[in-house]
Amino acid sequence: MPSVRAALALLLATPACAWSAPDAAHALAASEAAPLPTWTLPVGLMFPTLTLNTASLSVEQTAAVVEKANALGITSVDFHLGNERKGVTRALATLGRDALFLVTKLDKPPADMTDPQEAAQLARTTLTEELSEIGSVDVLLLKDSATCEVMQAQWAVLEHWLDRGLAKALGTYNYCPSALDCLLATAKTPPALNFLMRHPGMGPDTSGDIAYSESKGVRVVTYGTLGEPIALPKLLNSTVLSRIGASHDPPRTPEEVALRWNTQAGYAVTSRPTADYNLTSSFCFDDCHTGLSAMRATYDWALTPSEVAAIDALIIATPPQPATYYASSGCPTFDPETAGQLHSACLEDQASSRWCN
Repeated sequence: MPSVRAALALLLATPACAWSAPDAAHALAASEAAPLPTWTLPVGLMFPTLTLNTASLSVEQTAAVVEKANALGITSVDFHLGNERKGVTRALATLGRDALFLVTKLDKPPADMTDPQEAAQLARTTLTEELSEIGSVDVLLLKDSATCEVMQAQWAVLEHWLDRGLAKALGTYNYCPSALDCLLATAKTPPALNFLMRHPGMGPDTSGDIAYSESKGVRVVTYGTLGEPIALPKLLNSTVLSRIGASHDPPRTPEEVALRWNTQAGYAVTSRPTADYNLTSSFCFDDCHTGLSAMRATYDWALTPSEVAAIDALIIATPPQPATYYASSGCPTFDPETAGQLHSACLEDQASSRWCN
């Protein structure tokens, strides 16, 4: 855990224009805060309930944000293979492997790849090439596919990775009930975790995906706290979230309220540290210090029962976004063409979110 002196050094190294008094207080508080909560997974692995999500950050920004998060006590990193993996590799060269808890996911194969053996070979090749420099990860996730047979074949590859000690636990990403049932039908090692989207405006679990997953013994990690594929303007500008945040001392932003709604419900969360993102890119100013500080402080305060009820009842879209937002066609999913046309909320109105700068 960083010392107070280290936190002060981090503060002094940051341009003054990027800071406010609450930011400085949060950084100093983080240096003395208790370790973040963990879950004990069935395999005995201690899983941090707060994880930095580097989705779509560049190589350089991934490395910088991972190092800054680590200085604040956020050691768990959820990254995609490719550029984000390269950024994590850079951070590891500075921090060392023992400093980070690594979570990554195998992307879904092309939609027209329906041959299970071909899909399994793709999984083996991808993992071997991408993770050769890192060596091993703590949690390895499998994204869903359009066919059951492909998911089962790729899961067997992940199980082999687990058997070799190259991963400590396995999980799924965007698995609806039918996809989860498919996997469980043949899995030798069932998934310990299922990553699903949950943000204010969706309801606590309108689709029932969370309840179903947990009924099968698969714990849920939530992503998309601010919405996808962009931080949703209706969420950032919600009068309900703003009113709730303003009632606390110190005042909390809508982003902080949204994050606390998830963590207080008992879910683990993988959170982007910025509101400046779209379907293909993410951006950080000052290495996302504002968002990272807010993430680190999420367990330091609480919503009241009436505030939780108000957020539970909030509706910002009809129908709500699916919990399996980035799933394949076998589960409720999104329209890529429409999503690709959406611009970052920060481009529209930077004042709408402190996590834009």
